[in-house]
This record gives sequence, C-alpha cells and structure tokens, in this order.
Amino acid sequence: MAEEKKTEKPKKQPRTWSSTKILDCLSYFAIIFIALALILKLIFKTNSPEVANAFQAVGECLAYIIIIWLGLYWTLRKRAGGWNKRNIWWLVGWLVATIVIVIIYIFAY
Repeated sequence: MAEEKKTEKPKKQPRTWSSTKILDCLSYFAIIFIALALILKLIFKTNSPEVANAFQAVGECLAYIIIIWLGLYWTLRKRAGGWNKRNIWWLVGWLVATIVIVIIYIFAY
C-alpha cells in the first residue's frame, strides 16, 4: 500500500498589532469624533456647546496624527533602490511641515 501523506493545514498565527491596524483604529475614532461634533453643532445651531468643540478638537488631532504618520511612511519609502540627495529633501520637507503643524496646533488652541 502506498503511504498516505497527511496534509496539515498551517496553523494560523495569532493576530499581532501592526502600524496599519493602529492607523485604521485611529482613523475610525477620528471619524466618530468629527461626526459627533458635527451632529452636536447641527442640533444646537445657535449656541455651539463646548462638548461639540471638544469632540471636534479630538477628531482633528487624531486626523493630524494620521496624516503625519502616513506622510512619514511615504517619505521614508526608498526610491530608485536607495537614498540619494534628492530623497533627503522629501524628509526635510516632511519634518519642517510636521513641526509647523504641531507648533501651530499647540499654540492656536
């Protein structure tokens, strides 16, 4: 008799957190906070409550974190097989823009 080969299914790896999953989670909560702020502002048209402003501030902060994070990923992606003088300017531009956003966001509120 021929030996039967047992084909074992590969065991599923336990789920681990990745940067993409964290971004997905942050995106979800940013959308929820912004939607709640807009709903509260719509309900209370004449006098916008402080709660709506708080939800909007949290949603905007999360949205800024997400775009800064994604911008860094795009900037650090190696182009044409590695880093060269042109690519470092993308990182410098991202760094300057991120610092400006953080400073203005902190001092504007």
